[in-house]
Amino acid sequence: MIAKSERLTVLSEAEQVALYGLPDFDDDQRLEYLALSETELEFAASRPGLHAQVYCILQIGYFKAKHSFFRFDWNEVEDDCAFVLSRYFIGDVFERKPITNHEHYTQRGRIAELFGYRLWTSDFLPQLAHQVESIVRRDVSPGFIAAELLLWLNEHKIIRPGYTTLQKLISETLSAERRRLGGLLAEILDDEAKATLTQLLVRDDTLSQLAALKQDAKNFGWRQMTREREKRTLLAPLHRIAKALLPKLGVSQQNLLYYASLANFYTVHDLRNLKPEQTYLYLLCYAWQRCRQFTDNLVDAMAFHMKQLEDESSEVAKQSFAAVQVQRRQETQQVGRLLLLYVDDTVADATPFGNVRQRAYKIMPKDTLQDTGQRMSVKPASKLALHWQAVDGMAERIRRHLRPLYVALDFSSVTPDSPWLAALVWAKEVFTKQQRLSQRPLDECPPTTLPKRLRQYLLVFDADGKPTSLHADRYEFWLYRQIRKRLKSGEIYIDDSLQHRHFSDELVSMEDKCNAARFLSQFCAIFVVKFGRDLTKNITNSQLKFVANYQGLN
Repeated sequence: MIAKSERLTVLSEAEQVALYGLPDFDDDQRLEYLALSETELEFAASRPGLHAQVYCILQIGYFKAKHSFFRFDWNEVEDDCAFVLSRYFIGDVFERKPITNHEHYTQRGRIAELFGYRLWTSDFLPQLAHQVESIVRRDVSPGFIAAELLLWLNEHKIIRPGYTTLQKLISETLSAERRRLGGLLAEILDDEAKATLTQLLVRDDTLSQLAALKQDAKNFGWRQMTREREKRTLLAPLHRIAKALLPKLGVSQQNLLYYASLANFYTVHDLRNLKPEQTYLYLLCYAWQRCRQFTDNLVDAMAFHMKQLEDESSEVAKQSFAAVQVQRRQETQQVGRLLLLYVDDTVADATPFGNVRQRAYKIMPKDTLQDTGQRMSVKPASKLALHWQAVDGMAERIRRHLRPLYVALDFSSVTPDSPWLAALVWAKEVFTKQQRLSQRPLDECPPTTLPKRLRQYLLVFDADGKPTSLHADRYEFWLYRQIRKRLKSGEIYIDDSLQHRHFSDELVSMEDKCNAARFLSQFCAIFVVKFGRDLTKNITNSQLKFVANYQGLN
């Protein structure tokens, strides 16, 4: 059991045991780690006395498993000791003599030298401190810092120091980082920015601006999305301040999200009682993160309503087309009987046409006959035409649910001079003037957004077949659909977003990925030694979190 301490918790109890606890070999691991090479056996045999030789073999095996040394009593390693005796000292009488400090430290030095490692000394502290200073700029999570330090020590073949040394070093560096950020904020934050940040905390009740900003929308309904847009607008000035100031602080995105989570964790009362610079930092990061989260919420709502309208319009068009087909099949029999009147030999040529007409009305009433004739005399509507007719019936919902979202969002494109963004900017300007798209000259609309196959549905034509204006509701739906499609593909992106940024913002260097994968492999091997080979049963996500919490593996 690891003793509890008032020091900073860097590793969980399970992680401490895995790294610093005595290995607990199973039978397969004894065969793997306690099977010594000739050089290793030669060194073990050189130790004075059987008890020192057995102790040395165990230390070699434990070092190969964990790259660390342990001080243990014989009753703690009975199974491993029995294995060593049965493999290397058959028939010898073993006495459990204590190992002297001199012998213990001599073996440590020789074993480390044998495997090319260096024992930890205080001389390495400056190098390790420099590493911590660099690491905290990327991630202030103690577990992440510990993982990076252990990776650095393994790469340089330095035996890791004691846990308390790591605790003290990481704690001191985190305190120094807080002082650094506090000093920078005190220098670069002007009075106006401080007042804007403080405004979030002015009210005493739980419905302060900050508390309201923390509340998430319950659904994608019109009222909820209106509130989301209002909250996003409220945070926009702080978001602009954060975008300008945070790069000057040298805060990584990982740390930014961590500090933002603290603003979300603390109550308004707690934030008031923290040091001002600390509160400003948390609020700035929160404004940066929350404003972008609001953007993503609006994008999610946009996707939800767009899919709903697309599915509904497709279903309505499908049902309409099926209804037309059924009606035509029903009318075919009656139309056939009407046609047979013209070849009916029982009807004399001298029969007045009025009599024939009355017989026709008995087959199909006059009004039905007129409707059927007119319908059959023109080309039947295609599924595509029926789809756009269904869109016409959804115009009000498009204006109510989709338009406010597209107007509120600022899109960018990887394609220079994207016609779709140009069309959206133009549409926003028209809507700002309280006009309809059909009221504007047709040549204002980017022509490449009007594909040839859809012009008959997206444009209004005069009697001569000349296009006169846009079919406003249809074109608006078409434009929103294309923007959404290109947003999903990555052609269009949103800068102030967490999930829909430019693809290059998500890239991680190959060096970082390789370092993370290498340390993950090493640490999993240590867990195997301590907890067994079945990782799915014995290693929980929380135990490996500090390994997986590495940029590129999240």
